[in-house]
Amino acid sequence: MGIRAVVRGQLNARLDSVANPAGVEVEESEPRGLIRWLDERFPQLSQWLGGRLEIELPALAVSVGVHAVFLLILATAGYAVHRERQREFQTQVVDTSIANELNAKVEFQDLDMGDKPLTQTPAAGSFAPQLAPMTVTPPPAAGSGAAKNVATPPSNNPSAPQLASLDITRASSVAVPSASMLGQNVSIKGSGLEHSDNVEGAVDRLAEEVLRHLEKGRTLVVWAFDASGSLQVERERLSKHIETVYKHINQLDGKDLSQDGGLLTSVVAFGHDRKAMTTAPTGNTEEIIEAINAVPLDTTGVETTFGTVAEIVHRWGRFKDKQGNAYHTMVIVVTDEVGDDESRLEEAIEVASRAKVPVYVLGSQALFGRVDGYMNYTDPKTKHTFYGVPVRQGPESVALEQIKLPFWYDGYQYDMLDSGFGPYALSRMARATGGIYFLARMGSERMGFDPVRMREYSPDWVSRAQYESALSKNPIRQAVLAAAQLTQQRMGPQPSLTFPSMDGPEFKEVMADNQIKVALTASVVDEALGPIMQAAKYRDKEPSRRWQAHYDLIRGRLLAMKIRCYEYNWACAMMKKDAPKFQNANSNAWKLVPSVEVRYSDKAAAAAKQAKDLLKRVISEHPNTPWALLAQRELKDEFGFQWVETYVKPIERSKESDAAREEKKKKMMNMPKPPEPPKL
Repeated sequence: MGIRAVVRGQLNARLDSVANPAGVEVEESEPRGLIRWLDERFPQLSQWLGGRLEIELPALAVSVGVHAVFLLILATAGYAVHRERQREFQTQVVDTSIANELNAKVEFQDLDMGDKPLTQTPAAGSFAPQLAPMTVTPPPAAGSGAAKNVATPPSNNPSAPQLASLDITRASSVAVPSASMLGQNVSIKGSGLEHSDNVEGAVDRLAEEVLRHLEKGRTLVVWAFDASGSLQVERERLSKHIETVYKHINQLDGKDLSQDGGLLTSVVAFGHDRKAMTTAPTGNTEEIIEAINAVPLDTTGVETTFGTVAEIVHRWGRFKDKQGNAYHTMVIVVTDEVGDDESRLEEAIEVASRAKVPVYVLGSQALFGRVDGYMNYTDPKTKHTFYGVPVRQGPESVALEQIKLPFWYDGYQYDMLDSGFGPYALSRMARATGGIYFLARMGSERMGFDPVRMREYSPDWVSRAQYESALSKNPIRQAVLAAAQLTQQRMGPQPSLTFPSMDGPEFKEVMADNQIKVALTASVVDEALGPIMQAAKYRDKEPSRRWQAHYDLIRGRLLAMKIRCYEYNWACAMMKKDAPKFQNANSNAWKLVPSVEVRYSDKAAAAAKQAKDLLKRVISEHPNTPWALLAQRELKDEFGFQWVETYVKPIERSKESDAAREEKKKKMMNMPKPPEPPKL
């Protein structure tokens, strides 16, 4: 019997119990149609079997050959099926619940502001001096934003920390971080970052974006100005630069796309409420600038940023002029604050995404791991200057991801440190809608970091629900947030490092008071270190550079502070046990200064070395970043303490008589109260 006949017989017998793996149709004239299928799919193999091997073979060889061919056919057919399935099963998840709701409630019509103004309640705003744009890369597909008013699902992990509200005690010191790459234009393809040295760079980029939209068709630009007091001076400056935007558009518009109504503009002011500053979209640049300069001052201190964006899109998302010409709409928000209606963020994203309206933001940098920034404000009416008025400018992430831990020695405290990114909610809105966040610098004392390097440390610009879902599955991130929340909410005042002479009556009281402060600090540090140390085994499994830097810095700083607390109390105990004598006749006080030696115990010395290693690791692995800057500051002073004598100038007592002091007190009481700080 030939091999061809053997193959035919053996395969037909086996195929009685095996389904055709490729799913092909077979003919009844040949059992199961396999040989024909073999001839059609593998002609060379069939010819080789039928022509070259038409010989007699022992039964064992035949059996081996049959099984080999059979396995080859099954493998090839299985691969073909796999390829077919890969092509067939391509799915896309679409959230239709919000889409249906919006379709039912929102009709995008031809809207004329003369007939339907937003509201006639005045509003006001805030901005920062020097602007530097930061581009936030849009997601692959628009229109799939998160649900409106997304409810945060409960965590499946009982140990996952609940995200606390951002009602944090405001810091009082201003720090000046170093910068490495500003003062020049930088464009990084695909990085989501662009920096320019001044406002001109930002408006040039805006002109490019408007032109890019004009190439797609008629375009409506809606400027939304924060009308609060903190933006008033900058808004007046910015109106001149916005005029430059339109001049640049006319210069670069070689095809005259902006002419004959091709480019229209509306201006909206927002604060507690919203007001349309143009009665209808206009192409007249003078009217646009006049509308910007007429933005009224809002003194409520409330910014309905995201509600304003949602309403603008409702009104103008699919605008048509009186002739029926359709327009592409883009929104540009100008603000220096986060906004007080962040609960409407996802709604604004969903509405803008469905209408294909990109949202651009001209705003300030978020503070690194902090909520409030501070600014000086001069009242335009009274000319009175208020110093250090709080302005909400952060954080750059969904939740506070950095600890609040003071540096005990003199020097910058870095309570206000630029993060290199915009505030989370505004950045997310720009990214999710395909817009750009133009990043602002707050004057010469606060500068950002190298945008090239900071690219890989971007925050998680996802919805709050997605953020918490990822958090519940990651022990490192849970530990970081737990430590951040504990220290942000419970860290007490730092102790003094200078003490009066032991001969003075106030020595015991001063030392007792400071040891209580140290004990409170040590308690919070120990509690924050608990989850951090428990998560140590997961550190190397963390893929994010940002979260690695968070974890190493926090662990190193907490360990350093724990050692300092032990050493402080040890030094105080030694002073009380065996107080040294002044060697200098002018000395009248004792001061604790840094010491390389850790004296409390051998374990404390070992922990100090571990802390230094962690902080050095942050500096080497994350150079020229906020994490490296804080690690360097921590390592600036040694962890141990030693006593040195010093001189403190005594407080001079007034030589005024009791009657004179009483008269002065009465005059002060009769003076008018200083004006209340404004709400910016």
